[in-house]
Amino acid sequence: MTFKFRHRIAFKQARAVLAISLVLGLISTGVQIYLDLQQEKRSSIAGIERFLALHEDTATRAVYNLNYVQAGEVTSTLISHPEISQAELVDDFGDRMSRHKRALSSPYSFLTQVGGYFFKFDTHFERDLKVETSRTGVAKLIIELDSSYIAHNFAFRAATGLLFGLLYNVVLAFVFLLFFYRYLSRPVVDILAWVNQLRKGEHCEQLPYSGKDEIGELVNSFAALWDDRKKMTDQLNNTICELSKSEHFSRTLMENAGDAMFLCHLDASVIEVNKQAMDTLGLRKEQIVGKKLARFSERYTEEELEELFQSITDTDVCTFEDLQTNREKKTFPVEARCIRISLNDELYILILARDITVRKEAEQQIFELAFFDTLTGLANRRLFVDRLSSSLELHYANESSGAVLYMDLDRFKTINDSLGHGIGDKLLCAIALRLSEVLPTEATCARFGGDEFVVLLPEAGTSDITCAEAAAHVSKKIIEHMGSPFHIDGHLLYCTISIGIAIFPIKDHSAQDILRHADTALYRVKALGRNSFQFYDPEMQSTAQERLQIEKGLHQAQANQEFVLWFQPQFCKEGNVIGAEVLLRWNHPEKGLVLPGDFINVAEESGQIAEIGQWVLERSLKQLSLWKEQGLPESFRRLAINISPLQFMQVDFVERLIGYLEQTQLPGNMVELEITENMLLNNFEVASRKMSILKQRGISFAIDDFGTGYSSLRYLRYLPLDILKIDRSFVTGLGPSSEEAAIIEVIIAMADRLGLLVIAEGVETEKERDTLLQLGCHSFQGYLYSKPVPAAQLYALLEKELDLI
Repeated sequence: MTFKFRHRIAFKQARAVLAISLVLGLISTGVQIYLDLQQEKRSSIAGIERFLALHEDTATRAVYNLNYVQAGEVTSTLISHPEISQAELVDDFGDRMSRHKRALSSPYSFLTQVGGYFFKFDTHFERDLKVETSRTGVAKLIIELDSSYIAHNFAFRAATGLLFGLLYNVVLAFVFLLFFYRYLSRPVVDILAWVNQLRKGEHCEQLPYSGKDEIGELVNSFAALWDDRKKMTDQLNNTICELSKSEHFSRTLMENAGDAMFLCHLDASVIEVNKQAMDTLGLRKEQIVGKKLARFSERYTEEELEELFQSITDTDVCTFEDLQTNREKKTFPVEARCIRISLNDELYILILARDITVRKEAEQQIFELAFFDTLTGLANRRLFVDRLSSSLELHYANESSGAVLYMDLDRFKTINDSLGHGIGDKLLCAIALRLSEVLPTEATCARFGGDEFVVLLPEAGTSDITCAEAAAHVSKKIIEHMGSPFHIDGHLLYCTISIGIAIFPIKDHSAQDILRHADTALYRVKALGRNSFQFYDPEMQSTAQERLQIEKGLHQAQANQEFVLWFQPQFCKEGNVIGAEVLLRWNHPEKGLVLPGDFINVAEESGQIAEIGQWVLERSLKQLSLWKEQGLPESFRRLAINISPLQFMQVDFVERLIGYLEQTQLPGNMVELEITENMLLNNFEVASRKMSILKQRGISFAIDDFGTGYSSLRYLRYLPLDILKIDRSFVTGLGPSSEEAAIIEVIIAMADRLGLLVIAEGVETEKERDTLLQLGCHSFQGYLYSKPVPAAQLYALLEKELDLI
């Protein structure tokens, strides 16, 4: 931007200085002229007076002597004064003695007129002359001043002073103009150009003014301020850019958010929604905006939502659950998170509503998984124990009695193994249905796993006696109801049930104690023949305590090396030892030698059988390796080792067995593994795969207690088996015409067709041996030949056969 010269500050200042100087000069000149006028008046009068005084004596003598010549000289001399235009001498008689007059100088000039206007005074002077001898009057000396001359001189001096004063002020104003331009206007112009460059965005490295004065401070301050402003502007631009991006991002995020978003006033009226909210409710935007949020809620009214929104503070995040209704009037659960925000000094509530239908379903599933049996839909152990604990507290307070019925299905394992788990699961569901039909409504029925069911009768009676009667009545109904056959996928199945009953409350007994009592009673029922019920009593408790002592003792037995191996030899029809079966004995420090029947079941139930079985397997192979080094008869083929299902199903069983063989350097054909039918039926595919791997190593397999299962025959052709061991239950009391003989004959015939060796267990009499020989069995094991003996005794028997060779 450019400015005209008259708009410059320096010009304005110079003009102001000039005007002020002229005004002040005129005033001061006028004052000076006025003072000069007064002084001129006084000087002129004083001069005239002095001039007259010089000629006063001469004029007096002329009058006194009446000397007209001298009088004429006096007047002539007086008019020679430039300011006196006329002089006259009058004697004491009033007669004019002499008069001289001259013409006025410049009577019509401008200066004379101006001077006459300002310089007005009396031009007529009379001076009395004292004549000592005169008695008639006073002589006078009269003069007239030349006013035009005096005024012209005064005006000339005044005009000259005024002119020089004006010239001085003009020069002074010009000097000020140059000074102001140099030190003010020019820096300002440079600063203005610099500012314009900054406004245009041009970069200026050098400041327009570097003086150490106020302007320099102003420039430095402005430069610092401009830098700060530029930084703030850059930050603001960046912020605006970021905000623009953020706004775009926020809008995009809001529109594409997975949660429904509602922007509401504090009165719960909706003013903005996102796409997810519209999709969730199945409505268009105009159908939602302007409506109260409570219109889409099933749990909250308008007043409740408004009160809730009013209570939210700036620091609160309010979360609540609601049921919203969509266009089809279907409700769905949502979790809403509310925050209060301020936009344009207005308060709003932003709501993020998430459809939690899946979560609610998952929570319900988790609840059902946590408290209900997934197969039957009955309560599980956790829920049952919780309700039993609550019932105990209630019964302590009310002094009433309740009962727990612990039930186990008789021979369910046989059905499950023979027909498969699918049939077994359906049977369990059918049993759960029958239990629900026969039990009272206040009862809780739970499945603890497998074929175990437990019933809680919370209000069975006001006393233990009436409660026991009610529990017995319910138990009889359950047993009778279970007596009817079940029709499962074309199978007609019979399944009885055993029930152990415990009455509660008992002082200082917990829910687990009551369950243990009922379980103890259940074991008593099984021991007495099943398909019945029994109440808990102290004798049952002692039996359970004995089982616990056995379980505890098993933990210490292996560490204390209390287990020992015994061996029962196996013979051929010629009487030679063809092998031996490894049998485990527990050399108890108090009870002495304990047989497997007294602790194997406890070991299996407690899970210790796998560790014990590994010990038996390792020690058996080491003993066989030792015998091999010492020498074995040619008739001795293999050592039979019993393998529990839990041990055989371990992931590393095959690797461990192969490792033992490599350590002992034994050939696999000297090892026989005895397995049960139930293991094959329950885990057929896994068992088959593991057996095939070990079969490649030469290891043979025998099915122990063959014939006690129901459906194992169809698996024989698919498994790498070598030996069938006929269970002792078929051999005891065996005669040629007995029913068992027919069964054994079928087993032997089948084994011959499949190329399997048959060994009869439990042969104790010659009659049993002879009958087996007639039926085609040529390998035996039993007391008729030898009882189980320690390793040393068995090898002594083997040494006799070596000596015979």
